[in-house]
Amino acid sequence: MNKFVRSKIFLFVLVLGLLVPISSFAQTSSELKERIDRAHEYLKDIMEAPDTAIPKSIMESCHGVIILRQYKAGFVFGVKGGQGVVLVKDDSTKQWSPPAFIQTGEGSFGLQIGGQSIDSIFLIMNKDGMEMLNKTKFKIGVDASAAVGPVGRDAEAKVGPGTAILVYSRAKGLYAGASFEGGILLNDNTANEKFYNIKDITLQDIVFNKRVNMPDYAKPLIGLLNSYSK
Repeated sequence: MNKFVRSKIFLFVLVLGLLVPISSFAQTSSELKERIDRAHEYLKDIMEAPDTAIPKSIMESCHGVIILRQYKAGFVFGVKGGQGVVLVKDDSTKQWSPPAFIQTGEGSFGLQIGGQSIDSIFLIMNKDGMEMLNKTKFKIGVDASAAVGPVGRDAEAKVGPGTAILVYSRAKGLYAGASFEGGILLNDNTANEKFYNIKDITLQDIVFNKRVNMPDYAKPLIGLLNSYSK
């Protein structure tokens, strides 16, 4: 094995070492609360800026929301990982579910260099998008169609009826080369068990089956969602 190949393998392992702990070890209660805080702050930031605010009519008509922070980095090899929360709105009561935790990860090989963090909000707009959440792992754009979410007045007129997911993202950092799209999203059942202190609790139990009560720590996020979706 020549020196060039060894150096690329070393860099790949280094990147993995930086990203894998994001999903594998961030399981303390305080770290899980930070995920909810981060979701709250990003939603607040995007809604308060006129050029990025999601139209209220779209927030009102969505059936669920995924708020996610992803990280990607690479030098020839690329790795992406991230964490987030998902909440579902009851069609009858219009009440939001407690948050369930998700994580994401994906690798690629190609000409690429740099690092970046990406905050994203995925609005679930129809039945196909909701059915996606019943899977233990899913990929936006594959398991459900996705489009960049519109902003501004009367933006809802631009949303096609077959669009399952509307995507709103903000990237920080520098990344050149291969394009990442969504990544594989996984139910973070370890985090859900830790946060709700219930063994074998799943995302579906939390957002669909009403097996948990709304935690006090999530109420600011719920209040913010209510202010824009009712």
